[in-house]
Amino acid sequence: MDDLERAYELRHSSDLARLEARAVAALAEATEAADIYFGLPDRGLDLADSLRLKALALDALGRSGEAVVDWTEARRLYVDLGVAEGVAECDTRLSR
Repeated sequence: MDDLERAYELRHSSDLARLEARAVAALAEATEAADIYFGLPDRGLDLADSLRLKALALDALGRSGEAVVDWTEARRLYVDLGVAEGVAECDTRLSR
């Protein structure tokens, strides 16, 4: 399995863990996916989505102060990519 496949698998596993209220697992998997995407070219949307999942997990764990960093970076990426729904979600989360 190459890095791109691994990151994809981790991102989706993180989302599933989030939906199952397993925030610790969701955070670990989203963090690992984001770390991989940071090193891959042209993966801005995947990186933004991973950072979103990481921030959601941090929020679920009561670590909202840490989540701000990921919400802010995800927002920047969504703006650059023209993903209005992503920007709106980040804005909502950052305004709390």
